Amino acid sequence: MTFGGITALADIQLQVTPGALISVIGPNGAGKTTLFNCIGGLYRPDRGTIRFTGEDLAGLKPDAVARRGIARTFQNIELFLRMTVIENLLLGRHLHFRAGFFDAAAGSPRWRREEIRHREVAERILDFLDLQAVRDRRVGDLPLGRQRLVELARAL
Repeated sequence: MTFGGITALADIQLQVTPGALISVIGPNGAGKTTLFNCIGGLYRPDRGTIRFTGEDLAGLKPDAVARRGIARTFQNIELFLRMTVIENLLLGRHLHFRAGFFDAAAGSPRWRREEIRHREVAERILDFLDLQAVRDRRVGDLPLGRQRLVELARAL
């Protein structure tokens, strides 16, 4: 990946096994953000592939990448501070809703079924990250460490 003749990424090979936790570390300017921007669809690599579950993601738009299950958090917290924890999590599920705008506006049975399903997923994530005690609190009222957990929960 190059920018104006400057190489930001070259010969990157990364394989992550299911369930693995990894870190990408390095000094400023090492290409960490560029790597994640390529994986997430914000940048299209100059060459090569980005494979996830056998599919090449290179060139897909960010929303298409997210629908396939790849999400990220950012260095600066990107949450809706005036909304509750559970509301932030439900917003993170929006790409996974199959019902459309008119279903939602009409409160159709399809929409209600999907909303119930996504609320159940959000509740499981809250349980997993031990955030149930703050589920109905405004995110802006939480300490920074809890806000980070909420951001991770939304990505999940």
